[in-house]
Amino acid sequence: MNVNYNSKNNDKRFIERGDIFFFYRPKIDKKRVTKLDDVQRFYMITVPDNNKKKDNDYRLFMLGTKKMPEIIKGKTSADERNWALNLLTTSSKEEIDNEIFRPIEYQTKTRGKRRINSAQPVGEGKYCIIKHDGHTEFVYVLEIPETPGPIQAEFEINKEASYIISVKNPEISIPGYEIFKHDKKPRYPKYIIDKFGKKRWINIDDPRLLDYVNTQLLLIGARKDNVREELDIEIDEEKETKNSADIFKELNVKKDEIPLQSFFKGKFPKEEELASSHNIKKIPSGKAPGVKGGKKRREEIS
Repeated sequence: MNVNYNSKNNDKRFIERGDIFFFYRPKIDKKRVTKLDDVQRFYMITVPDNNKKKDNDYRLFMLGTKKMPEIIKGKTSADERNWALNLLTTSSKEEIDNEIFRPIEYQTKTRGKRRINSAQPVGEGKYCIIKHDGHTEFVYVLEIPETPGPIQAEFEINKEASYIISVKNPEISIPGYEIFKHDKKPRYPKYIIDKFGKKRWINIDDPRLLDYVNTQLLLIGARKDNVREELDIEIDEEKETKNSADIFKELNVKKDEIPLQSFFKGKFPKEEELASSHNIKKIPSGKAPGVKGGKKRREEIS
């Protein structure tokens, strides 16, 4: 991936760049998803390409309201804000596979065995984080599908978009923005804690801010039209094929494990397209993933 700045800009605006992937996981016992109401969770994976460390090659985020923030020109609404939560930072593709690409089964006392199918891809592209007008913006350009379809519209994934991005101070209580209890705070080192001071939110001046599990982000929709022109950057998107897609190289996803036709066309896959995996992750009923990011969470961050 290449992110190039026009000559009148300098590299000091650039914070991070890399590959980005979007996935959804169906609700319990749902075989086929046709709308957002059928979705249990919505994920975003970032894979930095300017990373010299070995312990944060992959970051897995869960998005509230199960979609990206809306971007409505000339209008401000609660739907333009959303939270993202770091669930996992790892250098292991196997850990990513175990977290979202394996079906989950668990036993209940009243309804017997329950199943949550594996996560399905809904987008692949390039991203960067830049400094802009006193804040930081998270920018992405979609490569797969080349033209967003019905499934991308459901998750508010545009061909290109940018969001004002900031990190929550875990030591300050913000009404309506308490996802976890005290023991679930990110374990930041002192130099990161010092960055927050008494501020509720801070910009991302260091990409390592994103590396810690339970880090909470706030995304505010900024722009979705002429994004690269307005920010004066160039993102060299690649024309991906079923043989060259980064999802296979970066995440080790097998071609027979995802519905390729629907993925490239931007459509919800039909039931017969979904692969049947025998690599099932069995968990205790008490650890079954609940639905996070619904109506209540949307009201909390407005």
